Amino acid sequence: MKLNDLLKRNKVVAFGFPAVKDLIRYDNKDSENTVIISALSPSQLVEHGINEYYGLELPRDTVFETGLDIIKSNINVYKYCLTALEIYPLDNRNDFIIVSRHKGTIQILKEEFPFLKDVPIFERVESSDIKGKHVFGTLPHHMIADCDLYTSVSIKGFDYNKDGDLNGSELKERIQIAEYPIMLEKLN
Repeated sequence: MKLNDLLKRNKVVAFGFPAVKDLIRYDNKDSENTVIISALSPSQLVEHGINEYYGLELPRDTVFETGLDIIKSNINVYKYCLTALEIYPLDNRNDFIIVSRHKGTIQILKEEFPFLKDVPIFERVESSDIKGKHVFGTLPHHMIADCDLYTSVSIKGFDYNKDGDLNGSELKERIQIAEYPIMLEKLN
């Protein structure tokens, strides 16, 4: 579905960076149906008690300053069902992979989780690389839905232009590793 069609038919609650939050200015205020649109990691949505939402298919390396910028792009949105697991399945150690370009993050993951010590590491992935895997790292919504399980790893307030390849104590203070993995199902 296209974002503009979703906005025409629904009231919106929006999570994510400022331009995404700005989308509420363009929703259908008269609609009786309210939907959630998010650019946040699904692991962050779990903290808000959200289990169904629309994820934006944001083009890689594109910067949106306002909601209107996003609307002009008329990007795709997909509905997702989010399930948080309150157990930590360690059974299938051969099915773990790390997806990250950040060397410091990879080092911390290997230190914190010894079972990740010898797992494959990818800087970029295709759907076939992550299918059937438990991924530790950062992926867009549509790719998280391709994993069996996903554990979000992010750096609070990370800006590559300012932070570069952050490491050491500052990285340890800012790294955010989800407590439990999630499963994400694409509904449309």
